[in-house]
Amino acid sequence: MTADRILINGRIITMDQAETTVEAVALRGDRIVATGTAGDLEPLCGPETESIDLGGRVVLPGFIDTHVHIDCTATHTKLAGSCHLSPVDYVTVNKAASSRQEILDWIAAEARQKPKGQWIIGQSRFTLEDDGNSPTRAELDAAAPDHPAMIRYSAHSQILNSQGLAISGITARRPSQEEMDAVSPGGRVIRDPSTGEPTGVLNECNDWVFRGNNPWPYEALKGAILETCREASRFGVTGIHEFTSWSDSTRIYQDLYDEGTLPLRVQLCPCVYGLYQTLDMDALLKLGLKTGFGNEWIKFGSAKLFTDVEGKDNQGVYREWPRIDQKSLNDIVTAANRAGIRMMMHATSRNGQTMAINAIEAALADTPRDDHRHRIEHFAGDYWPEGLARLKALGIIPVPTPYSSLGWYGDGWLKTAKPGDKAVPYQSLLDMGFMPPGNSDCMGTEPESLNPWWSIWCTVSRRTRSGQLICPEEGLSVLDAIRLYTTFSAFAGFEEHIKGSIEPGKLADLIVLSDDPFKVPVDALKDIRVTTTIVGGRTVHSEDAR
Repeated sequence: MTADRILINGRIITMDQAETTVEAVALRGDRIVATGTAGDLEPLCGPETESIDLGGRVVLPGFIDTHVHIDCTATHTKLAGSCHLSPVDYVTVNKAASSRQEILDWIAAEARQKPKGQWIIGQSRFTLEDDGNSPTRAELDAAAPDHPAMIRYSAHSQILNSQGLAISGITARRPSQEEMDAVSPGGRVIRDPSTGEPTGVLNECNDWVFRGNNPWPYEALKGAILETCREASRFGVTGIHEFTSWSDSTRIYQDLYDEGTLPLRVQLCPCVYGLYQTLDMDALLKLGLKTGFGNEWIKFGSAKLFTDVEGKDNQGVYREWPRIDQKSLNDIVTAANRAGIRMMMHATSRNGQTMAINAIEAALADTPRDDHRHRIEHFAGDYWPEGLARLKALGIIPVPTPYSSLGWYGDGWLKTAKPGDKAVPYQSLLDMGFMPPGNSDCMGTEPESLNPWWSIWCTVSRRTRSGQLICPEEGLSVLDAIRLYTTFSAFAGFEEHIKGSIEPGKLADLIVLSDDPFKVPVDALKDIRVTTTIVGGRTVHSEDAR
């Protein structure tokens, strides 16, 4: 047997249990067939074998992003207009506006070009709650009087003009909370306390506004998703757990796979309750799918559910509130567990996290499963020993989001932290035996977060966007930070037997780096480039091909 490709003269960090480093790796088809020295692999060289000299560069297993919104990132960065305000601390945002007026000018220009009645959607990085920062409903009306217009500053909150409100059926009297909850559970329309008129600001109402319909043409969304997947490939991402925002996205990923253009492996994780719900739990159960159905390129990963929501009330106070009652949550999770479906539950508040734990505990009491790997997304944003002890006892995987929690929101956390508090306590998690997977939670509001090296940098440096240290005792070594995106992420996807390390028999998903992450200064970690990305033995990204 000969190899198709042999990579030699490298520093190949295998991430196996022995922490082996080798200088060569042989690939045949979509698999790794051998590792070792160039001499060890010489018998695998045939007349057709391609030999690639790495020139001493570092090779790692491909990165797996276990919580990402590629389709949402695609719409936010490729299809929606850029309404980011500049200057923006911490990172540079492409196409940022210099003022609020520039944003309004863009909306007016779009209104002149688009047919009346067509949506104008902008994606922003400013915050609606900051006085003088956000355009108002009246300003949006003046800029686009004949078009529904929306500026989204996250997946959770938007501001609409009067046309947008009218098309969405939002008035001083409607929807009632009961009507809203039937479509977008927990959604809130912010209203003027004296008149009851909607201000234009909505929290968790996206499903109400669009009623599950994709506002962009299918082919446009398909092209945007493909381009965003290719961007992820350039950052070394070879696999994703995709929390789809639109039902069209599921078909798009299948189309891309069928066409042979899909550059990374996908676990599809549709939402069965809450924000961006694409189907309900009963519909999913009727399909008879179990977690893992599919192939090594595209498969059903899990069902997602929101336990809580977040936003501002009429007085501008940040609050979190439940989307679902405990009994209903228990019923959904129990049904999923019986059917062999792994649940991933969004829970940012302590109350929401408690509800999620309770639901999994009830499900396992009903149908015990030793290796269920149910997950709670955003758990361990802060240190909660009692909650972590319950997770450990029940076998639940906590999935903190380091880039947003440490980098982006870390400064805010420091302002309110009490003695003994810890933000994203990674070292504590590892000490307790958890294997938290790497993830970006990228949805396009912070496009740079799609790059895993930003999260790796955060977990090692423990720096906020202003440069402040945040719980440095919880910082990880570079090796452990890389584990999050490799071995730990493979485990979180039930794929540790085929992914996460460079070992014979595993998938040939590899990345070649521009710099050695173990030798560069910590702050240079986020600047590391991936020069080559290989998925299934096929090069899907190469700087040399640019």
